[in-house]
Amino acid sequence: MPRVLVVGGTGLAGRAITAEAVHRGHDVVVASRRVPDDDADAFVPGADYRTADIVTGDGLEEVLDSVDVLVDASNASGRAASHVFAAGSQNLLHTAARFGVHRAVLLSIVNVDRSAYTYYRAKAAQERSYQDSALETRIVRTTQFHDFVTSIFQRGARVGFVPAPAKVRFQPIAVSDVARILVDAAEGQGAPNSTRTFGGPRVESSRELAEQWKTATGARGAIVATRISGALGSTWRAGQNLAPEQAIDGLRYADWLRSIEV
Repeated sequence: MPRVLVVGGTGLAGRAITAEAVHRGHDVVVASRRVPDDDADAFVPGADYRTADIVTGDGLEEVLDSVDVLVDASNASGRAASHVFAAGSQNLLHTAARFGVHRAVLLSIVNVDRSAYTYYRAKAAQERSYQDSALETRIVRTTQFHDFVTSIFQRGARVGFVPAPAKVRFQPIAVSDVARILVDAAEGQGAPNSTRTFGGPRVESSRELAEQWKTATGARGAIVATRISGALGSTWRAGQNLAPEQAIDGLRYADWLRSIEV
């Protein structure tokens, strides 16, 4: 089985990718700036955790040694995003090429190249690094995770209401489904040097999703339509966060809520 490196393997998506790859019998190395304790939620038994920083390059050569395939689930917020997604990706890919890595898979977001939102622009730059790489690459774009949509409701519920972005629909997808798609790509599924898009099984309004979350959690706050300002709000209201023609037969939001402790 190929030796797989998961970059950003202690994050939400990275943990799921690591668990899926270990489950399939791969020899999995996880690269992260901090190695989790073996009793932490971020720790997946069976994976080999190594310290590395793709921006500074510290530890990169050590983690890439003898790796066949890398899966990039790196993430960052604020000003750090541009460094991780641009400089970090180039460091990672250039070093991977020197060490003979055969294939690189990137987790990205639907329509990042069509939005002026700063975070999306940084992700689009990351995609270009992969498209320009000498490696065989596969870019996998997905719609928003169930967890992300849930976090919107949770933030408002702390102060007594459930925010539902006005005139916005989501097509949430389970991280476990995304992990299977990413590991499939790592194993060679999909055309080399391609960009593929996957959406959750159903497009629903933010209010419909908020109602499902309230039912599952017993939250009592009123659902309040809230306007998301700026480029992100414009992107969402334009429906650029959706991919209805690429919907998968995966775990729906209501079913996901019932499967977790909420």
